[in-house]
Amino acid sequence: MIKLTSRIKSNQNIKLLIDIEYTKSINKLKFNSFSYNKEQLFFYHTRINNDLIHLRILIDIKFLTSHKKLFIGSFIFDISNKFNVDLISINCKDKNRLELTVLEFLQKDFIFNKYLAKLEVSKYKTSYKLSYKNKNLLSSLILLKELVSQPSNIIYPDTFAKILKKEINTKKIKLNIFNKTKIKKIGLNCLLSVNQGSMREPRVVTFESKKKNSRSKVVDVLFVGKGVCFDSGGISIKPSSGMEDMKWDMAGAAVVSSIIKYLGTSNHNFSYAGIIGLVENMPSGSAYKPGDIIKSYKGINVEVLNTDAEGRLVLADIISYGCDIYKPKLVIDFATLTGAIMVALGQHYAGMYSNDKNLADSLYDSGLRTNEKVWRMPLHEDFDKELNSPFVDLKNITNSRYGGSVTAAQFLQRFIPENTKWAHLDIAGVTWKNNGDIMNNKGATGFGLTLISDFIENYF
Repeated sequence: MIKLTSRIKSNQNIKLLIDIEYTKSINKLKFNSFSYNKEQLFFYHTRINNDLIHLRILIDIKFLTSHKKLFIGSFIFDISNKFNVDLISINCKDKNRLELTVLEFLQKDFIFNKYLAKLEVSKYKTSYKLSYKNKNLLSSLILLKELVSQPSNIIYPDTFAKILKKEINTKKIKLNIFNKTKIKKIGLNCLLSVNQGSMREPRVVTFESKKKNSRSKVVDVLFVGKGVCFDSGGISIKPSSGMEDMKWDMAGAAVVSSIIKYLGTSNHNFSYAGIIGLVENMPSGSAYKPGDIIKSYKGINVEVLNTDAEGRLVLADIISYGCDIYKPKLVIDFATLTGAIMVALGQHYAGMYSNDKNLADSLYDSGLRTNEKVWRMPLHEDFDKELNSPFVDLKNITNSRYGGSVTAAQFLQRFIPENTKWAHLDIAGVTWKNNGDIMNNKGATGFGLTLISDFIENYF
């Protein structure tokens, strides 16, 4: 039996007793069904007797070894929240199912409320010890949600990098933080241009696994993250309504940081590296302007037609530099890149662009297993041509208002080395949900970490 206790005591002292069982047959007349996407996942029955609520959950025995996500933990959290439960007791003979239930419960129990007078980091506490792997997964997920949730006067390039110094296991991971002087010396001119309107200096952070007895300069996978700690749009300024949400335009960098933190807690049969570019995109007398032409790290001259298409400029430089340094076989980048992907897919799927079918299929399958869903979008020469210009190598946007997410991905593909497998995940729609979702409370969703934790277990 596992017990969870409310941190906020009520006068009612309501208890919730839960029995989770597997069965071959279910009397559907006596039980309610819990369905997701029109698929019945489990059945349940609730009996209330004064201050005791007895919840019985029945799972079809065919799910005993299934990787299908059942959402039992988040379901229990919702029931507990609804009845303002003080004490939760969970019984289940299947230890794996019990572990996953607690992990799901604790994931949904996170809500960012650091700046409330009465601070409680979560509503419930438990003495149950998660497995080493799941404990580190949850810890990395909380880091991701914290980074995305903090305001931009707290999280900006320098403070973001300093947090990583504390969070990353430097015994297993080599961490480098580049200041503005070093970034200039390297030649990351696109990244520097995006940041030049801000009073705060940019940072680039690289991560590399310390693999013993390995002299190879080639890594299996490079994770790349866009880290625009605040995006005003620059000179091409955004509308004021909703601009406060642009504090989480650094979510791609937060995802990569959480992945690296997670990978640094255990041994793996593959080598990995990461790179994030941390900037602010602000309007000022020193800001870059529409019409500017910038020579990227790769040597491609880019004409800026819109300063609000800044994320692709940051990614272009750090993808090129990261590929030069680490020679990856595979690149996966994360970015809250375009509003256009939300028009296409809403807030339920991340847009995925890839030059390799097996990689795309693996990410898609992991998305279904973790409910961090991705949908493959097209890459095609017809879109790519729209970025050409008679005056310069490459424009940062097209002259059309259509297919904005696709052309942004085509822009990035110009900076991927030949014969390198690549996947770009546009997570603008799935990073933050004001009303929450089936797995998360309102606010930051933590999208990307559990997707990749499942992907690496299966792909490698």
